[in-house]
Amino acid sequence: MKNILVPTDFSKQAKYALDFAAVIAKKASAKIKLVHVLEVPSSSSLHVTGEVESDDPMEKIFTIKLIESSERRLAELAASVSGVKVETHIHSGSPFKVLTHEINDSNVDLVVMGTSGSSGIDELTVGSNAEKMVRHSTSPVITVKSPIMGEIKNIVFASDFAEDQPALVEQLKLLQTFFGAKLHVVKINTPHDFHASHDDVINMDTFIKKYKLENTSRSIYNDLSEEEGIMHYANDIKADLIAMGTSGRTGLGHFFLGSIAEDIVNHAKRPVWTYRLHK
Repeated sequence: MKNILVPTDFSKQAKYALDFAAVIAKKASAKIKLVHVLEVPSSSSLHVTGEVESDDPMEKIFTIKLIESSERRLAELAASVSGVKVETHIHSGSPFKVLTHEINDSNVDLVVMGTSGSSGIDELTVGSNAEKMVRHSTSPVITVKSPIMGEIKNIVFASDFAEDQPALVEQLKLLQTFFGAKLHVVKINTPHDFHASHDDVINMDTFIKKYKLENTSRSIYNDLSEEEGIMHYANDIKADLIAMGTSGRTGLGHFFLGSIAEDIVNHAKRPVWTYRLHK
């Protein structure tokens, strides 16, 4: 974990994410790449050298002022982090596309980003940038909604344990080892997808033994939905972090089936670590 990407829109949630990323970076002797994406006027273009082109002089002035303001705020954020190397970068365009490019081209090991979540019609039609990153990022993503106080000592890992996911478990074990945390493996039973506890216990024990998980507990938790069950269970045991694999579904498949991990990112108050499952 040597390169940590932290997107910022200068919101308080983004600052919470930067503070948490700094804790991780210090522990891992990693550097932080702090990125702000400008959505400049449609007729303007921003070169990698920082030069602005526009047919409208007033629009060009506005964009230059916006860049100057963003550079100042980025410098202030970087200065607020001590004991960690922080690189600042400004890009223009779609935040999701820019961040995806950064992940693929900069050997990013972890993304830490703030989110306020989304709900209602926004959740169905627009979604948050964090939700898109969770769905598409090839690197693990930690989403943060509030200040993270204290150490990460208890991690909840929720799954149906129906498929082999060695890449996911490898990343999960690295996460657990890094924080020195206890891993709480949980299967959520719901009225619409109910399984006998005996079968679930066998599947969970097989999973734990196969992947040689240590410092681990297992539980079966009943609730009305998987999303609510994961959040209620995490609350019951006072977990510090929720960890999940995400399907990475897109298009109609995502619309109709959804993704529990993305729902958790939108609604959970705790930080959420996600890793996209590779088929």
